[in-house]
Amino acid sequence: MPARRLGGFDQAELPEAHRIRWWFAAVTAGLLAVSMAVVPYLPFFQTWTFVRDPKVASVITWTVLQTSVVVVSAVLTLYFVGKARLEAAAFRANQIDIRLFADERPDTSHDREIDSAVELTATFKRILNESRLYTPTPVPGAGSSYDFIQIVEHAGDAADGWWKAATKLIRLAQPPAAFTVTGTVRPGNAAGRYQLILELVRVPRFAASPLVIEDENWPRVLHRAANAVAALVIPRSAYVRTNIHWAAWRDAKIPYELFDAYQRANHFIIHRRYDEALAEYYRAVSLDPSNVYIRLEIAALQEQLDLHLDALATYDDVITLCSRGHPALARWWIGPDFARQPRHAGRGRAVALLIARYRHALVLGHGDSVAGSWWVRRTTAGVPDDARALRRAELRAALELRFRRYVDLDVRVRPYAIPPEKRLELHRRVLKVPVPELVVQHATPEQLAEYNQRAAEMRSYFCALSQYEIERLIADYRRFGRRWRSSWRQLTNRALDLSLVWAVVRRAMADVEPVTGAVPEPQPAYPGSRVRLADVCPDRRWPPDPQALDDTVEAAGPRDSWEECYNAASVYAVAMLEVGPRGERDLRDRARNPRLLGEARDEVARRAVRELYHAATISHSGRLPERRSWVMGEDPDLAALRGHELFRVFEMVTFSPDRAAPLRPQRAHVWEQVSYVRQLVAEIAGCRAHFWRTRAAEPHPDSRTLDRWRAADRDAWRKLAELARGKQDWYTRYQAICAFRTWSADSAYPGSIAGFPQYCEERLHAQLRGAAGPRGKAGLDANIVVREYVRLCDQRLDQLVADIAELEPATAADFTACADLWTALCSWFDDDIADGSSADERRERFRKLLRP
Repeated sequence: MPARRLGGFDQAELPEAHRIRWWFAAVTAGLLAVSMAVVPYLPFFQTWTFVRDPKVASVITWTVLQTSVVVVSAVLTLYFVGKARLEAAAFRANQIDIRLFADERPDTSHDREIDSAVELTATFKRILNESRLYTPTPVPGAGSSYDFIQIVEHAGDAADGWWKAATKLIRLAQPPAAFTVTGTVRPGNAAGRYQLILELVRVPRFAASPLVIEDENWPRVLHRAANAVAALVIPRSAYVRTNIHWAAWRDAKIPYELFDAYQRANHFIIHRRYDEALAEYYRAVSLDPSNVYIRLEIAALQEQLDLHLDALATYDDVITLCSRGHPALARWWIGPDFARQPRHAGRGRAVALLIARYRHALVLGHGDSVAGSWWVRRTTAGVPDDARALRRAELRAALELRFRRYVDLDVRVRPYAIPPEKRLELHRRVLKVPVPELVVQHATPEQLAEYNQRAAEMRSYFCALSQYEIERLIADYRRFGRRWRSSWRQLTNRALDLSLVWAVVRRAMADVEPVTGAVPEPQPAYPGSRVRLADVCPDRRWPPDPQALDDTVEAAGPRDSWEECYNAASVYAVAMLEVGPRGERDLRDRARNPRLLGEARDEVARRAVRELYHAATISHSGRLPERRSWVMGEDPDLAALRGHELFRVFEMVTFSPDRAAPLRPQRAHVWEQVSYVRQLVAEIAGCRAHFWRTRAAEPHPDSRTLDRWRAADRDAWRKLAELARGKQDWYTRYQAICAFRTWSADSAYPGSIAGFPQYCEERLHAQLRGAAGPRGKAGLDANIVVREYVRLCDQRLDQLVADIAELEPATAADFTACADLWTALCSWFDDDIADGSSADERRERFRKLLRP
């Protein structure tokens, strides 16, 4: 709901644009001028008495009056047209004139020589010109975006003679710039800080409060300043009416920190810096808690990071917020106490509600991934109660409570129905809390068997819930009038139908009998569903027949959008997975693990790639990079398809990479994450080594400075221990990144934290050789190499935690020794090293320096 209807909010600083009233005034004045100039000479006017028999005084009076009214009306018309054009430009808010920044830094300032006012002005223009607004998308990844600000110049104002007059006449025909920005560059209030004072004026005389932006470096100052200017012009502009992210801020003052956090998050996503992007999204939500569209982007990013429990909880929160105002949905989703909410409570959130319900159902359909995060199997012992384990325990408890809405459903996890008195028992058994994490090396065969059975039962349970939610979603949205809803273009009816086919395939795969390979007959999960379920396994055996699968997909009708084609490709790709956890082998006793082989597998892959080609063809080429990361490495549905030769050809044809596209292993995305953590540890160690090496070349400091340096070193070791203990916890990684920024600024370290690496087969094998040394086996299948490398990285992080616990405080006494110790740690985690040593050998060097 627009903020102006609520009250109790800060009004936007700039005035509202009244373009309609000025155009009305211009039209009225123009009509008056025309009527006074034309009407007196029309025939009917000549019949009037004072025209047929005029008197001298009357003629003079009429002539003066007519001329005066025509002139005044013409002048007013021009004035009103100018005001109307200016108000329209203010409403569009897409043109801003930026004047050259004034420079108040001392003439002897070194900063003034490096970053001149001209350079800072040009950089500010470029950053402001790159400000973008985004639209939600039902597929994780960056949504479509568009520029909404253009920089205009007052060219010709300084010209002389006839050229100045000519340029001004030409500019009369151009849309005016309604906003002018002036800035002043000043030194910061503390050493090492920079300050920019901005003044935004809406022509002719309305000025916003001056903005004082101060930070530690000029790029950050300019980014914050550009986002602050954009946040000032959005609330009164046309964009706030069309961009649903900011519709609730209409006529209200947008905190510039909110818009800055949102812009930075999208910037980090483009560069695959997911941890920093997630932190910025949470900063934005802290400033705008009810913005469900930002929460949608948080959930999508959590899916990209394999945080399926987190994504499930976030989508649940979005549905909870958006369902108020929908009595039937609120009664089921939240409870009967929330069914009588005002209907306007959900206004403006229809798109968010649709996407959240759709993605929530799909995450449930990835029951193998959710079960893998619920019932955790570790390959290494790890550290008990690490940050990620504690977060998983909190999410399991919260989701078990929220999932009680499904207790009354007849969710068949087997071909037979479940009696009502046993449904709660099934719910508690499947979602048992707490859940002990299992270490494979230490587990007994009985514990492994129980784990595999529980995980399989959970996969079946979640896939049944996924089918239920999709059937209910189709029933809610397939109604007369949906074509005119704002959510119609996000997900078509055909895309929802194909997602139901996908859910049936996923459920069939989860319900396969491990010994016989039998598949139960599809059963509706939603009692009110009128959709006929597709039978992809008419012979009641897994895997499905390629022709039956193709007939089912083609029965949905022609596909005309990216979502429709991509859902069809996902249906084919799921049939290529194995029936176990994360699309791999089923680990239960005597499991047959049936899967597509030979020509049948090639045929299904061919049809899946055909749909991907079609999706790429009907999408604008500018949209393809936004989806590349999800398609190429993060979507669990395509895990098996990425290892097929036809998918490699699709990638080379569609994206034209600079080198041959690899055949990706199923856990390539896991390799990206562990490589990212390893690089982060090595980069932090390199930064601290640079710090001590630089200090060793300087005169010995006083005791207070030395104590501060030692405290920073102890903090660095503590951060590394938390990072190694947390492993895949994104917030622990983000805290380490923030600390690295501080340390690198203190020591002028030239390195930086890169984003998640792109999968590269050559780099994978090289890193395994760097970790295992000469004993590492070459020429193995990429799936085996990834599993082995992930195990070695997890083991190395566990060893780092144990080694840091043995660190002696006296280690920080000698600067050169400290630099050597950090250098040895950097070498230990540098698997790109080419000296032929293994990670164990490099660890021994580190331990010798650790305990001299």
